[in-house]
Amino acid sequence: MTQQNIEISWVSLWRVILMLALGFALFLMRETVSILLLALLVSTIFDRPVDALERYGVPRILGTILIYIFTFVLLAFLFYTVIPIAIIEFNNLLKNLSGILEGSGFTISGGLSFFNTDIKYFTETLLSGGVPLIEILGSLVGGVTFILAVIVLSFYLTVSRDGVSKFLVAIFPEAMEKKILSLYTRTKTRIGKWFQAQIILSLVVGTFAFVGLSLLGVKYALVLGLIAGVLELIPIVGPIFAGALAVSIGMTSSLTLGVYALILFLGIQQLENNVLVPLVMRRHTGVHPVMILISILGGAQIAGVVGVLLAVPTAVFLQEMAEEWMSVKSKKSGGKLAV
Repeated sequence: MTQQNIEISWVSLWRVILMLALGFALFLMRETVSILLLALLVSTIFDRPVDALERYGVPRILGTILIYIFTFVLLAFLFYTVIPIAIIEFNNLLKNLSGILEGSGFTISGGLSFFNTDIKYFTETLLSGGVPLIEILGSLVGGVTFILAVIVLSFYLTVSRDGVSKFLVAIFPEAMEKKILSLYTRTKTRIGKWFQAQIILSLVVGTFAFVGLSLLGVKYALVLGLIAGVLELIPIVGPIFAGALAVSIGMTSSLTLGVYALILFLGIQQLENNVLVPLVMRRHTGVHPVMILISILGGAQIAGVVGVLLAVPTAVFLQEMAEEWMSVKSKKSGGKLAV
């Protein structure tokens, strides 16, 4: 039996030490890394509308300002009008569900009391109108400073044409520039298609659910419509859960109303599968539903709201890296076979 000696050079050893040190430094700077990644994501999303305005002759800086103002006005409208009403309805919905489950032998009211207190405080804060939107957003993802840093950094990246690409070129070695830019371009295209398609689907499904449930007279139609729209982002499981919740609420009033709610959501599902999905996603987005679901769950567990926001872009980027590696490996094996 021959004995094999494994030799590790000092260069390799120092590389391992430097990589471990870099990983530890990134862990210590995890909040800064989160800010940077969110800024890159926001800039990537805003690039398309800003580019479209620029093609129509609007200066890029003016187009960026207009897009940011429109976004803040829209968010302010939602946070100070629709969301407080939806939260009140959601609080009543939780109380109703607590009563139903307690009547069935389950005792969860104690577990929901803390959650109900938070909802009540958040609702009173929004309805008072005394808290700025920046502070509300900051409370969701990590503080006002966090939100301001994301806004400022993403603004500078968006104002500069190909700002994200220039940033990547600046921080990566020259030998990696082409690969990184290629990965970013493909990831940006996939994320852009997925984001636009999902926003349209969420808006359409949420609106149809709200209008339909309102016409049927189902309680909490607004919050159920919002839940249907939000859960549309989670493939397969989301729409099923939203429909089941609406049917359950309908059945608390009468069996007939529950059946009507079931027919409504079946109709919405048929409309989505046969009309909306082929129309909106006529181009392949390349994002597998299972990957989206796993990435959202993993992101929420790792970093909460920030993790959810970064989950899909990170998963798409990792998928692109895997496909790039498989492509290179396939070419190499093909070349060897040819020899």
